[in-house]
Amino acid sequence: MELLRNPTIATDILSVSDLRFMTGAEPEPEPEPEPEPEPEPEPEPVAPNWCRHENSFLYSYAGPSFNSLDEAQEACLKNSRCNGITQEPYNSNRYTQRVGPEIHDWSPTGETSWTVC
Repeated sequence: MELLRNPTIATDILSVSDLRFMTGAEPEPEPEPEPEPEPEPEPEPVAPNWCRHENSFLYSYAGPSFNSLDEAQEACLKNSRCNGITQEPYNSNRYTQRVGPEIHDWSPTGETSWTVC
């Protein structure tokens, strides 16, 4: 018990937790674990920019046509054959998916085309 009366000697030989146990002292509580960091939110996909080409067309149909440019562009992005959209004024202004990829800037019927910039 000489060790317990002389804490300097005791700490050289026994650990602090041993001393606490022998003296009846309460053990220190375990530290709280660090909380897991919040995961970074996934970035929103960025929609591509579409360039408008007046009085132009792209050759060959690549899929169905649509009543709105947004619908046609969305379908075109999912269609591996589609390289652009051509609006057909002679076809109730429908938007058609086109293979292209070359833009012909001399439409005889006043078509307008869009391609991803």
